[in-house]
Amino acid sequence: MFGFLRKSPIFPWAGNRLRSARSGGETDQAVLRGLACGAHLKYANGDPWNTVADPRPAPKWERTRLKTMWGVTDAHQWHEMVQELIDGQVSTPMWDMAMGARAALLVRQEVTPAAGQPISEQAWNDAVGQWLVNQLGPRHPELKETSAALRETIGRILRYETHFREDGLLAPDAHIRRALAWDLGRAANMACWGVDAGFARPDEAREALRVIGAAAAEEYGNWTNFSLGYVLGRCLHFDEDTFGSWYREVRDSHRLLTTDSKSPWVAVALGR
Repeated sequence: MFGFLRKSPIFPWAGNRLRSARSGGETDQAVLRGLACGAHLKYANGDPWNTVADPRPAPKWERTRLKTMWGVTDAHQWHEMVQELIDGQVSTPMWDMAMGARAALLVRQEVTPAAGQPISEQAWNDAVGQWLVNQLGPRHPELKETSAALRETIGRILRYETHFREDGLLAPDAHIRRALAWDLGRAANMACWGVDAGFARPDEAREALRVIGAAAAEEYGNWTNFSLGYVLGRCLHFDEDTFGSWYREVRDSHRLLTTDSKSPWVAVALGR
């Protein structure tokens, strides 16, 4: 869905390649950091990663994409969508609820003899259940349904992390802190799409990209962790536990982007 490709008039299939603009690329490191957050989609679409505006703009095509895929039809909606993505409000809140509970458990565990040990699924479910009771009350009519949805989310996250370890994406004792990168990566591309559609000025997009890059740096600290958050978010959104093409495509781009010398993540550091 969001890996929608535009067919080049020269090359009928221009996706899955790393590209940098040779001229007209951005030079501000903060803007480049924000652009690099969108590297997964830039690679999938075969677009140059270091430009805010497409050198071959097609406003009508971009407006059609934004309307069809995102429901964005004007400058106001574009601005709102970028802000919601930056705030992590487009992905389901279940992910943040579940992963926030595990993060709290890990912080608490740091001062116990079990420091460094993985959080069990049962402990994670218990923590989420107690948090929900504290938030909603023990007799809230939505408590049972919300608890079940969160347990399902926890199970999905654990299954994906196990698969990531088997494929060498995630270290044996590591976990993914948050899937916010999925929204931040899409926000970086949305900033550029708004310019191409005529909904935003380049300076408006640059302002958004600086915020996106700063948010990514604060949340993740390095590109590998950011990418893993993006991979997990895409899988939770689209893959439906099949480990099919939605997973394989982003797994392969993760491997390339974290190792290739031409990667945007080599050109600009995530840490400020």
